[in-house]
Parts: sequence; structure tokens; C-alpha cells
Amino acid sequence: MKIYNYISKGLVALLFVFAYIACEEDLGEVGTGIVGEVNFDTEMVDDLDVVSYSMNYPVGVQTNGAPVGVLGVYNDPVYGKTTASYLSQMALSRTNPDFGDNTVLDSVIFTLPYFARQVEVDEDGNNTFELDSIFANTGGITLSAFRSNFFLNDLDPNSNFEDPEIYFSNDVPNFQGVEGDLLFQVTDFIPQADEIILTEVTFDEDGNPILDDDNEVVKEFSERISPALRLELNTDYWTQNILEREGDDVLLNINTFNDYFRGLYLKAEDADSNGNLFLFDFSQANITLYYSFEGDDDSADPGEPSNDGFGEISLNFNGVSIIDYQNEFNPAIVTAIENSDIDNGEDNLYLKGGDGSIAIVELFGPDFDGDEVADQLEVLRTCDNIIINEANLTFYVDQDDLGAGGGALEPERLFVVDFDNNSLLIDNLIDNTAGINGPINTRTNHLGRLVREEDGNESSLGQSYRIRITQHVNNIIKNDSTNVRLALAVSQNVNVDNTAIIGGTGGIEDAQRTPISSVISPEGTILHGNLSADEAKRLKLRIFYTLTGDIDPDSPCGQILGLDN
Repeated sequence: MKIYNYISKGLVALLFVFAYIACEEDLGEVGTGIVGEVNFDTEMVDDLDVVSYSMNYPVGVQTNGAPVGVLGVYNDPVYGKTTASYLSQMALSRTNPDFGDNTVLDSVIFTLPYFARQVEVDEDGNNTFELDSIFANTGGITLSAFRSNFFLNDLDPNSNFEDPEIYFSNDVPNFQGVEGDLLFQVTDFIPQADEIILTEVTFDEDGNPILDDDNEVVKEFSERISPALRLELNTDYWTQNILEREGDDVLLNINTFNDYFRGLYLKAEDADSNGNLFLFDFSQANITLYYSFEGDDDSADPGEPSNDGFGEISLNFNGVSIIDYQNEFNPAIVTAIENSDIDNGEDNLYLKGGDGSIAIVELFGPDFDGDEVADQLEVLRTCDNIIINEANLTFYVDQDDLGAGGGALEPERLFVVDFDNNSLLIDNLIDNTAGINGPINTRTNHLGRLVREEDGNESSLGQSYRIRITQHVNNIIKNDSTNVRLALAVSQNVNVDNTAIIGGTGGIEDAQRTPISSVISPEGTILHGNLSADEAKRLKLRIFYTLTGDIDPDSPCGQILGLDN
């Protein structure tokens, strides 16, 4: 299952774009408003040139700032193995705490929630869940948690602490001390969809636990929580390192605590040949200490005493966090990507999430006359008597090369951005399907979902993706907008607009970037490129247009539109 439910689209960008469109002088020429009012025939030109090739991240990709956490081992049958671990700062739920007198740490609970959706509730209130964002959930992993001794910076010291620090997918192996004290280890771990029912001890009026006839402590229902990894940790360690540090500077404020408890490193390793990888909501993950005491403390509101004799304090996943990717990729694919022909294009496009690869697409083909404008584009800009109704790129899945990686392992969505300017295309911003019917079905006018052999069956083989770039092409042809390079990437949620820096391409201001929704995805696919041996599935730019006046079929415009046929 896949995740499509963690970030929604903002309204401000849409309002800005609508205002922009309203002010366009040439909208009447290039829009579709006239169609339907006059009975014009729609024509199509489907052999416009594109150049397309793959690009990897030679020195990693930025992973701090990701909207979710990633953990596990993903064995892609085509691309190879990816191992994802997670390093994060931890923050106290309250600083400079007062734990009361004669305090005893009763329990320490680690909670890591999965993404899950409720599918049923029975008459007793028991919930049935289905896990989301689980990939290749067919085998176990070994999951270890270490207290990290490596200090993560919020700000970059090389910029005089003016810019945020950027961390990359392959940085963690170079950090000293990330595997400090071992806090727990789980072997053969596979996320489970079971609801967790919590109970609590009952007490008599004197504060003593109530026992049943078998001399067992009586517990009563407390609450239900959705599926999560929930473990009880060693109380001695946390008594020594948290409760007994009451009054010390290390718990005084956020900064002193960050320097004292520098982070938590969740390390994933193979447990068998299959493994599993999952996304998790780090904002709900924590280590919570439950304690009892005598006297007052500030575990309720600041400055207010607590009278129940019980308190709690949490270490939350907060601040800087890094997804640590380690790849063992198919050497043949790595070589193919590294030797891509960026001038003429390629027969295959390799798209892989995580610390993987994207495709670059250049519209309208070569610039033979050397004036920095593609020759086909120059001709199209002379075509005055046309209305462009639709422009699209159809990417066909190469199932022959994808082989065992097809079907359920294929990404449901792809994302395209302006690679040169690190921005969304205008077609993305004006897509009126944004936010409708959940993220999996959002922005489908612009970013079409994967068309499969069996509609609605996510296990059937994928056939194609259609990316509509109508307004983008309109602006290039009619408004002389720059013909920028496009970047195509796997996406786990096309509502997530943020991007991540591609390592080695520059700094915060000038670096090349990739959609961060691709960075959190383990999935991959192979598409036919512009030089595919299967000519029917070659990548081409298609334009559907309406003639509003006569065009000489023998003119350059008439020829490129196919009117001379």
C-alpha cells in the first residue's frame, strides 16, 4: 500500500495563479474558451521532438526536511536493494522539569506510529485497520535504536549560521558516534495492522493497586491507538539519564538538552532476503517516561501542582532529522544512467525514488541554427491561426525491461517540475482537481495516474502516464516564455510541492533540485524514451489544436502541423 494523505495543497498559490491568468493579454488567443462557441475541427500533431534522458544523484540528495520518516529494507527486483535508516534530534515535552519527591520511574514506552486507515468498527468498538505506506512487506528487518552522540546543526556554520544546514542521504556513515548506547533492538520486525488497546492499573482509596482473586493487578480499559511499533524500554537507563538529571543544566532548555541528548538513530538492517520498508509519522513518534512521585511537580500546567502522584515527560522527534539511504543498485542500470546521451536522448528512462534517479525532458528538439531556440519551436511561434486545446507527454512503461518490477511495485504517480527554475508548472497550479477525492486522485488533469491493464487493479501491469502541460506549452509558443528543461520523478504524494537539493550541484540559492515527494519513495519504474526501439511508444510531445484561419500547407507552419499530408 502507498501513502497519499499527509500534506494538503495551500490556497494562496491558486489565488495568485488565477490572478496571473486573468491579466494575460493573449489568453483569448491561446485558451479554450472559444471552443464550443464556433464549430471548428480539432487536429493533432504527434511527432514533435523531445530529448529525454536519465540523471542520478552522484553525491546524494537532501533528506532533512522530509515530511515523513522512512525506515526499512526495500529489495527492488530491477534496481536492487535500498536500506533506509533515520537519525533525528529529540526534544523534551517540557524543559527544566520538576519530577517531585521520591520519584519512581514506572515505565518507558517507545511509540512509532504507522500510516493506517480504519476500515471497520465492530459492535464492541474494536477497530480494524489497513496499513498504508508499506512496501514489499514480505519479510522482516532488524531494527535497532541507538542514542546518537553526533550533534546535528540547525544552521550552517559555514554561512556564519545564516543559512539552514543541509544534510544528504549519504552523510550519516561519515558521522562519528551515531551508534552510541543501544536502547533497543527488534529482530524479524514486520509492521502489523493490529489496533493497540491500552489499560491502566486500578487503585483503592488508599492508593494501593486492586488485586483479583488470582492476586493479579486489576487493569481497566484506558484508550485505543492505531497501529504502531510500541515497546517498553529499560527504566534504569532513563532514570539515570533523565529523572536523576533534574535541576541540571542539561534539562534546562532546548539548546542544552540538544547538546546533552544529541539524537536517536533508528538503524534498519536485513533480517532475511525480502525485508520491508515503511513510511511513518515522526510528529507522533516519541519516547514517554511515566513516573510516580510524592509532593508537587509541574507535569500539568507550568507552576501548577499535580495532585494525582503520577507524571509523564516525553522525548519527541523534533528538529533536524535525516533519512540515511544506503544503496546496492544494479550496476548495469547505474552505468546506463551515468552514460546518458544528453544531446540526443535515450531509449529508456530510469526513474527511482529515494537516493535514486529522475528523467530530464527537453521540449521541441534540437537547435540546429544555434540561436538558442529549438528549431521546431521557432516555426510554431509563427503559427498565428491556431488555438492549442491540449499539449501532453505520454510516457509508456517498458514492461519488457521492468520485468519482475512491474505490477504492484510500480509507482502510481509521477511528478514533473521546471528543472531550470525549481518551480511548479502553471498547469499544476491551475489544476482544478487539486485536493479532490484524496491525494491519490488529486491533480489528475495535469499529472495523470498510471493507466494499468486492469482499471482499478493496482497489481496489474502499468501501461502509461499522461502528463498534460497545455498552459506551459501555450506560454512557450504564444507568450515567448523560456523553453525550460523539465524534470520527471516518482512521487508518493503529488500534493507535496517542496523540493530537495541534489548533492554536488550548488548551494541553497543555485542548486538543482528534485521533488521531495520522490525522495521519500522507494519505488522505481522504466519508461520508453525518445529513442525507444518501439517507435509507437517513443516519448513525443503531442499537441491538439484548432485552426481559426487559413494556413498554407506548404509553409513551415503548415508542414510542422502536418497540413501538407
